[in-house]
Amino acid sequence: MWDLRDLFRQLGQTIQARPVLTLLFAIGLVGVAITGAAQIESVTGNEAFVGSNPTLDTYQKTFDRGSMATLVRGDVSEPATMRAIDRYDRRLSQTENVERVISPADRVRREYGRIPDSQAKIRAVIGTSDSTIVTTVLSTDLSQQETRPVYTRATEARDWAQFPSDIEVTITGQPAFSAQLSALIQQSTQQLLGLAVGLMIIALFFLFRGVRLRLLPIVAVFTGVIWTFGAMGYTSVPNSTLTSAVFPILIGLGIDYSVQFHERYEEELSDGPPKEALPKALGGIGPPVLIAVIAAALGFGATWFSTIGTPAFVWFAQTSIFGVLLTFVAAILILLPLLTLYTRWRRPDEASSDTPPSPDTNDQQTHDAASTASADIGTMGQILGRISRVMASHPFAVLGIALVLTTGGFYAGSDLDTVADTEDFIPQDLPALTDLQQFRSETGGGSSVQYSVLVSGDQLQDPETLRWMERYRAVAVGKPLITGMETPATMIKEYNNGTLPETEAGVDQTLDQIPVGEKQRFYKDGYAHITVIGAQNMNTQEQLDLLDNVEKATALSQPPAGVEAELTGQAAAATPAIVSQIEQRNFTTGLGVVLVFVALLLYYRNLLRAVAPLVPMLFVIGWQNLYMAALSIPVSPLGASLGAMTVGIGAEYTIIVMERYFEEVKQAGISRLDAVETAGARVGKAISVSGLTTIFGFSALTLSPFPMLADFGFLTVGVIFLTLVAAIATLPPTLVVLGRLADTIAELRTAEPAQSQVIDQRNE
Repeated sequence: MWDLRDLFRQLGQTIQARPVLTLLFAIGLVGVAITGAAQIESVTGNEAFVGSNPTLDTYQKTFDRGSMATLVRGDVSEPATMRAIDRYDRRLSQTENVERVISPADRVRREYGRIPDSQAKIRAVIGTSDSTIVTTVLSTDLSQQETRPVYTRATEARDWAQFPSDIEVTITGQPAFSAQLSALIQQSTQQLLGLAVGLMIIALFFLFRGVRLRLLPIVAVFTGVIWTFGAMGYTSVPNSTLTSAVFPILIGLGIDYSVQFHERYEEELSDGPPKEALPKALGGIGPPVLIAVIAAALGFGATWFSTIGTPAFVWFAQTSIFGVLLTFVAAILILLPLLTLYTRWRRPDEASSDTPPSPDTNDQQTHDAASTASADIGTMGQILGRISRVMASHPFAVLGIALVLTTGGFYAGSDLDTVADTEDFIPQDLPALTDLQQFRSETGGGSSVQYSVLVSGDQLQDPETLRWMERYRAVAVGKPLITGMETPATMIKEYNNGTLPETEAGVDQTLDQIPVGEKQRFYKDGYAHITVIGAQNMNTQEQLDLLDNVEKATALSQPPAGVEAELTGQAAAATPAIVSQIEQRNFTTGLGVVLVFVALLLYYRNLLRAVAPLVPMLFVIGWQNLYMAALSIPVSPLGASLGAMTVGIGAEYTIIVMERYFEEVKQAGISRLDAVETAGARVGKAISVSGLTTIFGFSALTLSPFPMLADFGFLTVGVIFLTLVAAIATLPPTLVVLGRLADTIAELRTAEPAQSQVIDQRNE
């Protein structure tokens, strides 16, 4: 076993000798972190789930012009309304990153040179309508941060344009959606942090009675959270719907780490002088807590590795890893120095004295410690110890029942509902979402039903290529869920009397007649753009089917040699990525199990001790599916990572119980059942209280306005509870069975040399 205890003991001696310097260093890191946190940006919607690839990057630079729609409802042919639309159009056209604004006022101005005072003249141009749309076309390849000011400018222009009071003006589209959602994510992150801290205060106040400064762990955890924000800023990890879920989790886990240090320090302080208490406490509790931190980080690392290429999941995993490591460090650099200074203030003589206590004092401390330990066990500890013994007395029955439930859970997991539509991840009453849905209902879906195909190669304006595009359109529109297609050939036919030119010269002549803005929708920088129009209100499976139909249509239409057509765009990439993450959740979980097992094996260098803590976690992975089925919790992309998280987070409880078990079983005259009962009684209460405190932190997620985060909150609360049950109910029989197996193997190894010796003697 690595000599981590000496390293932690030396660290404890350093902090004990220089607590003020340690605190100043930690506070300095807070200042550095605040500077980094100021650099955090927010990413929302499909962009958070779409990784970079060459085809997508090319498409975004050439054709991906974001747009914003302004829906004007009322009698738009009224001169006062049309003049307001004209003012709005002109004002918004001057905004940075706006390429052009298309409105009915454009047509009226072209006809009359101005907006006339006659409603009849206006109707002669635009007809009679009770609504119209003003479309704002943005520049290509803009980030979400660059589009959000356009929405702000649009709201200002709407107010400045002074629309008549009976006219309703709604601004919608991706910039509006992104701006409102970004603000909501920031607000939600702050609220969840506040709720988690408040719940932690309640938990510490009521569950850790009798401990001095029992609210101090909050200070350490909050410092760790600030450091985590700083790490996000410096490593360019943005805030998103998924990363906002990390912080209540970190508060729950960070409190656990701090409480472990706090309780052990108090325990050592009751047995010896303060100068010795901190090194001894940190040397004793530091290694197992560090292993728990590494296990949790590896659980999140499994999510990172299995979702490379899908940004939102990678950001979630990265933020979680930063958080568990930094809250662990904060517990050491903030909590322990403060406890040291407090002890020096309350007990100055003992803190500065190197004189060992007298024998009478030692006897009294031993008696007091024994009395305290007995009191600490209490009724709850005795009950947990007895439960552990009963479970261990019937190992095969207990493990058999657990295995049956686990098997049933894996079967139930295949029938769970899934959530893969990014719009289902957000509050359904978000104004931008309701405006967007209303806009789609009035416009036939808008951009939500449009998918893009990037065409590359030589001779994209050649008549043969244009004829292929017509074949492509004919094949695609004949397939289910595809209702239309716009291609460069469609545009050229429109400007050539409904036919395709037979020669390249004819194509060039037609293209010269087309306005530049219209032409750049289909041709730019040596690439061509095709738009596929899908059915309205498609569910996730229908979207996947549509994408598959587009790919099949591409193959069936047989593009000319040297021409490639690739389906691309954020809408086409996001849904498959999310579905893939959900479908490979078993792989993510398995990877988490393997990583944690390897870490335990390297640390303990003992197969039994590496396997034992993981057996209860395997049970929980199956049980959580039964829990989800009972509460009708669907599998979301975030929930898909929970299996790996469960292994990483829950390993702490099982490791603590296992280490106490082996500590007891080493003593002479102690049977396995006695050791199990003592371990359950001594640490069962501690991990139960620790687990309940963690549940308080996680439960803040249940109050999130984001449905996905709220479901994840209910899921994590249930899984942590199941983890505690597994640690107390299934680990004791697991330890007994593995112990018997180890004894049998040892006996066989002992018997083999003896048998060989007998055979040799007979041969002689």
